[in-house]
Amino acid sequence: MNSDSKSQIFPHNSRTAFRQVADTMPFTIIEMDLDYTLVYANNYALDTLGMNIELIEYGVHLKEIIASEQFMAAKEGLDLLVEGSPSNPIVLRLKRRDGVEITTETFAELIVDNDVPVGVVSYSIDMTRRIAVEEKVQHQEGAFRTLVEQSNFTGVFVVNDQYRLEYVNDKSCDIIGRTRSELLGVDFREYLHPESIALVSEHYWKRRAGQDVPSVYDFKIIHKDGHPRDVIISSTTMKVDDGVVKTVTQMIDITEERANQQALKESEQKHRTLVDAIDSGFIIDDENGFVLSANQPICDILGYDNPDELIGSNIISWTYGWDESDVTEKINARRAGKSEHYELQLIHKSGKLIPVLIHVSPWHSPAGEYIGSFALINDVSALKQTEAEVRFLLDLLLHDLSNQLQLILAGVDLLETDLPTDQFARARAYIMDGANRCLELITNIRRAEDSKFAPLVSTNVIQVLTSQIHLFGGQYGYHPEITSLPTEVIISADGALGHLFWNLMENSIKHNPTDKKDIWISGEVTGDSFLLSISDNGPGLSPSMKDNLFDPTRRSSGVGLHLVRRLALKYGASLTVGDRVQDSPENGLEIIIKFPILR
Repeated sequence: MNSDSKSQIFPHNSRTAFRQVADTMPFTIIEMDLDYTLVYANNYALDTLGMNIELIEYGVHLKEIIASEQFMAAKEGLDLLVEGSPSNPIVLRLKRRDGVEITTETFAELIVDNDVPVGVVSYSIDMTRRIAVEEKVQHQEGAFRTLVEQSNFTGVFVVNDQYRLEYVNDKSCDIIGRTRSELLGVDFREYLHPESIALVSEHYWKRRAGQDVPSVYDFKIIHKDGHPRDVIISSTTMKVDDGVVKTVTQMIDITEERANQQALKESEQKHRTLVDAIDSGFIIDDENGFVLSANQPICDILGYDNPDELIGSNIISWTYGWDESDVTEKINARRAGKSEHYELQLIHKSGKLIPVLIHVSPWHSPAGEYIGSFALINDVSALKQTEAEVRFLLDLLLHDLSNQLQLILAGVDLLETDLPTDQFARARAYIMDGANRCLELITNIRRAEDSKFAPLVSTNVIQVLTSQIHLFGGQYGYHPEITSLPTEVIISADGALGHLFWNLMENSIKHNPTDKKDIWISGEVTGDSFLLSISDNGPGLSPSMKDNLFDPTRRSSGVGLHLVRRLALKYGASLTVGDRVQDSPENGLEIIIKFPILR
């Protein structure tokens, strides 16, 4: 029931002088024996409790003047105090004789005689009248000193006009690590850290001169053990009776707080470094799905420049196919402590859909309260594309190779019978044609795979195109007609560029059933693009077939067109399929390749 430092011990032989001072104090002071029977109450206590001296002499026990439910706790605290334990101030409800209870802040100290405890003295301040009491206490030097000395949180010291310490309380001594005798009369600058001397001295003189300086600021001092300590102070000046200006300062040690802040900052930096170092996208959202933190990889996945563009957004705004019910379902799963892996499509800033694989886990506060979730997000676009190509090529191999092998087997069956010379030649042609088609299919697949890794270089597309046209005419006997071409156009391509042109021309011939097969080739530079047109007089395609001609998921496009699509994508080119004669598909097909120009 007293301050949280060790209780002060009042000798029994000084009680008369003490009671004379106590009777002038504006708060309740009570002395008790070790049975906790009252032996003295100051005038303020008698008035507050509605008692008189005769009643005290008759006998009043502690339990009669405090709330009944607080008696056992108060008694246990006093017992510990008598046994030598430190104690703390408590809020205690004193009970008047008429039953009215008064809320007070109460602390106690031992009364000893020849080092033996003989009683307890308690001090109770009426909390309902604290402001009035504090105003009176300011005029009571003794009471003021008691309150200051018992401060266990704030150091208080007074500096004169020569930088010297005139007063320090116990807490100031604890903070600096020195005794009063070591501090009093000493220039306080001796205990400042070298980097703080100029700042503190400047503020000291400016404040004394009445200039505007911060009343609260922090700096470093040197503890007696040699280690620096961080403190924050609040200073003011006062003029005493002789006109001398003195500085009164309150000081709080914030070393541990600063260390904790630094540790937190370092922890946050480690977290940020870890998050920024991972290749996966990373986000933290709150309990309502709003983004609190994001790293650069998730911005790259979604097409944003930096995390600030995502912070504050709701995940539903860039999650394809989700509505409020889906978000609520996921949040409820996180609240229940469930982590999940699932695939999802996110909406890129440009509007395109990005397939991703997500691992998400709940985020709880130290108290176990759900406060959000964090997720690792990996772009699986390349994986999905590879899966689609693998399925396409596998399906194509199973289908086309099977057909060609059946053709070879049919030729072999014919060779096993006695055939005229012309039919023997036909059977042999079946076998050779099937074998050549198998080789062609395998070659195109190999070219498609090899094209993934060849580096891009500056290439004259006209030179490559004219060379392929010449070779194509020599092999097939059909010479495409060049209507117009510039002499030079430089694009970014690799050594497989010729295969792109060859497969388009070959596709025009193979799927043209007419006797007179024609191919027209033209090109022009438009802005920073080169538009190349390859058209034929074949049967053309329906609108749906034109739309799906370069779809990698459809076997009907063949490996050749699959290679064309792959190469165009690698070169940054786009493919457009249309009619050679507008709205007349029966007059043939036109394919336009739009290449970006390097120069």
